[in-house]
Amino acid sequence: MTKIFKIIYLAAILFLFSSCEKDGVPVLSKIKVINKEFSISGFVLGDTVEQYFDGVKMREYYSLVRMSTTHQNQLAFEKDEINMELKRKSTGEVLYRQTFNINDKQNIVPNFYFDGFKFNKGYTYPDPQGDDYTANFFVDNKGGSAPVDINIEVLEYYYDTTKPDPIIVVNTTAIPIVENVKPGEWTPYVKIQIPTVTPQQSGTELYPIVVVRDSKTKDYYVNKNRDHSTINMEVPSFGISPGKVQSIYLNKITASDKKLFLQFYDLVQLFPR
Repeated sequence: MTKIFKIIYLAAILFLFSSCEKDGVPVLSKIKVINKEFSISGFVLGDTVEQYFDGVKMREYYSLVRMSTTHQNQLAFEKDEINMELKRKSTGEVLYRQTFNINDKQNIVPNFYFDGFKFNKGYTYPDPQGDDYTANFFVDNKGGSAPVDINIEVLEYYYDTTKPDPIIVVNTTAIPIVENVKPGEWTPYVKIQIPTVTPQQSGTELYPIVVVRDSKTKDYYVNKNRDHSTINMEVPSFGISPGKVQSIYLNKITASDKKLFLQFYDLVQLFPR
């Protein structure tokens, strides 16, 4: 069954190339070579990037750019070279060009970052400073225009195994990281403080999380739900070094079932040095 699926998938890709026409002339009439070592990676925000092969639009990119399956990592050559262009969707401006040769063993697009204005070969971020934890944040305006607050919330809790949800939160202490973040703009890098909280009850434990709230209403950002509005990022604690830099991209996304979820990426991890 798997083998049949792969054959059908490859046939679909070949059909995609061979069925494209430009000015009424088939773009791909005869396949010479299928190169399976094609890869493209990067990050796009602010404006959509369109991908063209020999003048034919193939797909659009926004947010994380990755080939989703190994079966897509291939180029079909009907001549010795294929020209790829990445264009800004809003204006049609060509941001990047690359030519792939039929004799190349690999066809790799260097990891790129497009901030809606400038196309860069990589994302630039500062080095860690001593033991400090620093971070900047980008809240995508596709998820809404309201400013947000990003806080550490230290949960004081205990376990009760007789409850459906055994984690019982008895107290929450908020420690601001950055307030009134305007969607569509990167914040400056800010230092994240070590959350220092004293338990209010005996027999409880403390656990810090990073959450997003609406700056005006103070509601949790996604579905007014704490767990749905939590960012998976690291915060400092006593005795743990060295320092760390994080660049957190956030977007409120509507899933296929029309429910909202928080999409987040750390660009420092996506662009390792």
